[in-house]
Amino acid sequence: MNYAAQLLLEHSRANTDRIEKAISDNPVEFRKIIEIIYNEKPPLPQRAAWLLVAVNNKHPELLKEYIPKFISDINSFNLDALKRNMSRVLASHKIPKKLQGKLVSICFDLILSNEETVAVKVNAMQCIANIAKEHPELINELKAAIEDQLPKTTAAFHARARMILKALK
Repeated sequence: MNYAAQLLLEHSRANTDRIEKAISDNPVEFRKIIEIIYNEKPPLPQRAAWLLVAVNNKHPELLKEYIPKFISDINSFNLDALKRNMSRVLASHKIPKKLQGKLVSICFDLILSNEETVAVKVNAMQCIANIAKEHPELINELKAAIEDQLPKTTAAFHARARMILKALK
């Protein structure tokens, strides 16, 4: 399948599902999606990023090798869709110990940024909360970051913050 052409054909859940089925659990085919994200011009990277989540939901093992790259690169993307979907994928994976510190630092920056969308912030909160289960010393810092953002954010942020804080008790 020509994934770039298929992504441009239609921006829909049905098309995303069609492409995800074509990729299945094939790492060679999935690599083509990663190449679109990193090498093509908009709107292709945003549409391909939506596929990250679809593939991650059914074949999370395909994304494991890209976790270090996503952590290194997430702040280099200017497109919200890329940050949102990469942070969502990161929030669903167990992060290797050697990368946890870097991800926590990046996520705190994302949460405290005035430029990031709520979706990116809540995914970043979830990443830190997941790591905080292994490193409880992060809980107070995460609580402080959440409290700092509460007056500045939306109901969606508040709802996820309540869920995360409840889970960390």
